[in-house]
Amino acid sequence: MHPATENCRRQHGVTLVEMVVAIVVTGILVALTSMFLRNQITSYTDVALRAELADEADTAVRRIMRDFRSAVPNSLRGSASVVEFVPMRDGGRYRAEAGTTAGLSATNHLDFASSTDNSFEVLGPGVTVQAGDQLVIQNLGIAGADFYAGDTRRPLTSMGTNLTTLSYTVGASQFPFSSAQSRFQIATTPVTYAFEAATRTLWRYSGYVIQSSQVTTIAGLDALAGVSKAALATDVDVANSSFSYTAAALSRNGIISVRLTLSRNGESVTLFQQANVFNSP
Repeated sequence: MHPATENCRRQHGVTLVEMVVAIVVTGILVALTSMFLRNQITSYTDVALRAELADEADTAVRRIMRDFRSAVPNSLRGSASVVEFVPMRDGGRYRAEAGTTAGLSATNHLDFASSTDNSFEVLGPGVTVQAGDQLVIQNLGIAGADFYAGDTRRPLTSMGTNLTTLSYTVGASQFPFSSAQSRFQIATTPVTYAFEAATRTLWRYSGYVIQSSQVTTIAGLDALAGVSKAALATDVDVANSSFSYTAAALSRNGIISVRLTLSRNGESVTLFQQANVFNSP
């Protein structure tokens, strides 16, 4: 055989048929591989989404419960979609009796019989007061002893940290009731949690002026003087999310329940949590 002919045979390339067969076989292998991997990839994506929703719901519920536990006694009010309460900044015990005691003055106690007494000494550690805070004593959440009606709150005039004497504006009358344990609370402005169906959002409203009657609509809350709001959770399934509050009775504290359902891209997560709300003023 001529050497040139032998060299041509050695340089012979891939035929069109061989190339087509290789492409077909590769396509079959890719298709088989994707069939096995698709379920694993989909499962991973679903698990990651559920974990993200669960984390978001857990963070929101924890924040809500932390707020509720620091509420002024008997200040919770609301419905399944809107709940309002008054946070406490600080609290302690007021001096209820006159007399000379080591470290205390002779007369600076809280005299409920006096319509002009506007200061008292704090028993125990000092407290913190900021501008706009209210002094609250014996808030029972009933007619004649209701925070929102103004019965059990007075504006504080002493500001600072580690205060051992508190001064306040008496107004038209003294506090209607004393506390059996001589307790007082220092309250900030109210806070409202509200579900909005239109945007599928759980909102937290704060910083607004105290209202005698609760505002229960998103439009009404947005219009309140001084209000600020933040989205606590998004993608909320409002139809399956709610608040529920059972007021205190003689044998138990109040109970607040929160059900929060988040749904996104076909995945849904529901968290339900309850907490005691201490209502002994």
